[in-house]
Amino acid sequence: MKMGFFFSGIFWGSVLILLGLSVIVRIMFHIHIPLARVIFALVLIYFGVRVLVGGSWCKWNGNNGSTVLFSEAKTELSRDSSEYNIIFGKGVVNLADPSLAEKGKRVKVNTIFGAGEIRVSPAVPALVRVSSAFAGARMPDGNIISFGQYVYKTKAYSDTAKGLIVDATVVFGGLEITER
Repeated sequence: MKMGFFFSGIFWGSVLILLGLSVIVRIMFHIHIPLARVIFALVLIYFGVRVLVGGSWCKWNGNNGSTVLFSEAKTELSRDSSEYNIIFGKGVVNLADPSLAEKGKRVKVNTIFGAGEIRVSPAVPALVRVSSAFAGARMPDGNIISFGQYVYKTKAYSDTAKGLIVDATVVFGGLEITER
């Protein structure tokens, strides 16, 4: 069972049936069942069972990016992708492709309650803007930020030439920018 289960007709049909039953029970028997809390608890139990069972689950690639949720993944920057999300997981985003920097590609990398690594090449012109809140972000030049913003530029970056622009956000997690 994958994350698609929560977006299926079976899930939402069951939710609507339970909602209808709770309304009938409330009106006829004057018993209030906190359905939203029950559904939230069942979703948490589902996630807990999936974590205990193990395995990679909840990782998907969309048309315009890649999202890693409760799993681990390594992704390469492609021509179509513009956003990468690492949520409750671990991910590596490789941004060392020189052909994408020539076009002035913009990429967003969001790390929330997870561990992320962004790999850049010193030979590829790249500007990385990092925003951090309650987190740790380590740069190749030795700087570490926990709150606030920092801008890192590779050695090949020039303000006049086109280059790769990366907007990285890390919240309650860890992010490391590495040069390779």
